[in-house]
Parts: sequence; C-alpha cells; structure tokens
Amino acid sequence: MKQKTRTTIAFYSMISPWLIIFLGLGLFPLLYGFYLSFTNYYGFNMNDLSFVGLRNYQLVFTDTDAMYALGRTLVFTLFSVPIGLVVAFMLAVMLNGSIKGLGIFRTIFYLPSLVPIFSAIVMWKLMFSGNGGILNTVIGWFGMPEINWLGYDYATVSLVIMMAWGAGGGILIYLAGLKGIPRDLYEASQIDGASGLQRFRKITLPLMTPVIFFNFITGIIGSLQVYLQPIMLNGTEMLSRPIQPNYLYAVHAFQQIFATQRFAYGMALLWVLFVVIMILSIVVFTTSKYWVYYETDQGR
Repeated sequence: MKQKTRTTIAFYSMISPWLIIFLGLGLFPLLYGFYLSFTNYYGFNMNDLSFVGLRNYQLVFTDTDAMYALGRTLVFTLFSVPIGLVVAFMLAVMLNGSIKGLGIFRTIFYLPSLVPIFSAIVMWKLMFSGNGGILNTVIGWFGMPEINWLGYDYATVSLVIMMAWGAGGGILIYLAGLKGIPRDLYEASQIDGASGLQRFRKITLPLMTPVIFFNFITGIIGSLQVYLQPIMLNGTEMLSRPIQPNYLYAVHAFQQIFATQRFAYGMALLWVLFVVIMILSIVVFTTSKYWVYYETDQGR
C-alpha cells in the first residue's frame, strides 16, 4: 500500500467518529427535514405520506401569526444584538486593564453565560416581578411608579435586558482580541501625544473590527433562533404561548411542531428562517469590507 493511501486511511479513521455523528445526527436529519417540508407529514402518517409541493411554504407567507412572529423577531434582533455587542465590548475593554482583583471581576462578568437557561429565567422572573421584584423595589426608592416588566408594553424590553445580561461569552472573545493588539502601537501613539479616546478610536476599534464582525454574525444567528427564553419568561410550561410581543418566529415554529403537530409545516417554517439567516449573513459579509479592518489586507 502506498504511503499516500495509508495516510488517507489513517486520516479518515481518525475523523470517523465525528464524521459518523455529523452524518447521522446532523446532515441526514437536516436533509430529511427538508424533504418532509414538501409533504403532508403530521407525525403519524408515514404509510400515506404524499408530496404537496410548495404548499407548506405558501402557508408560511399567508400565515399572519408567522409573519407577525418574523417581524417581532427582526425587531428583537435589531435591539438585542447591538446592545449585546456594546455591553460585552465595553466590559471587555474595562476588564483588559491591570487593576487589583481583575481575575475576580472577569469571573463575575463571565459567570452569567455559564448559568443554565432555566435558572437564569427563574431568577429574572423574580427580578421583574411586580410583587416585591428587585427592579421595582429599586425604582420605588426614587419615587417612581412600578413597571409591569412582564406585561404587554415592557415584555420585549425585559427579554432584551435578560439576553444582554448573559453576554459573558462575547466578553471572553473580546478579551482574547484585545490581548492580541500589540502594546507597541499604544506606546508609540502615547509618545506622539494621543489621548486615551484617540487611542481607542484609532487603534482599539479598527483592530477589533474582525472580532466585532464575528460576534455580530453569531449574535444575529443566535437572536433569530431564540425560543426558550420568551416561552419560560412569560409562561410556566414548555408548550405555553408567550405574551404577544414576545411571540418570536422560533416560538411559532416550536408551537406548530410540538403543540399542534404540524411537522411538515414546522419544517417549512424553519427552512424559511434558515433563508432569512443566510440573507442577513450575506448582507453583513458584503458590507463588512467597508468597516472591518484586516492587517494582512493590503488591497484596501
């Protein structure tokens, strides 16, 4: 057997566990779900499964609940992603200094991203509660009236606040990027008389744009797929319907699949969401050439 053949066999043998799991639990369910989205499948009709063409996809765009949920999801993404990016980035800049006890502060700010979702939701429901909730208690100290955080008017605001609280993962990535900026640049600019704000605008921000770009893309993808937080924040059961402002697109798909058992229609909803994510990702990638700075890119 030739050396190249032996190397090839050894390589695929090494990656075979991952490849088998990817094909069995990743690619096959993905393609099978795409196939089911063109059928009348509702969970118990495999024997009389029939092809219905684009009917399920046509239903998506004529379903007022689906279109409302998509609009609310885009609004939620429009606010939650920028807020999460700014909060995580500013905290990372502050945590990049050299102060006493810095490791403790880094742990404190990163810890929320490690808290299980259910525990975090229960905690925030107590925070937002109108009966002795911490937020309303603090507001009361300043003589302001209580706010119904989980009501119709502030439901989305509460959801955005809760999502921004768990920005610890982004902080960690930003810190890694900040540590990669050469200190010589700061020292040289300081010698030239640049202020702290000028160093931040001319050095930190441009060199951090690739990291911001990465977190921006992952933030968009994650926010468009949020479903558990709005369900549990305004309800008590997995199949309960959240308050109308927090009725997001992934929640609608979840309801259609598991509550009403419209599996084929639910698959069509998810594939439409996949197309929306792809379109937004392409837009961000296309526009990134105007604001993302790469040190190795000499053509700009």
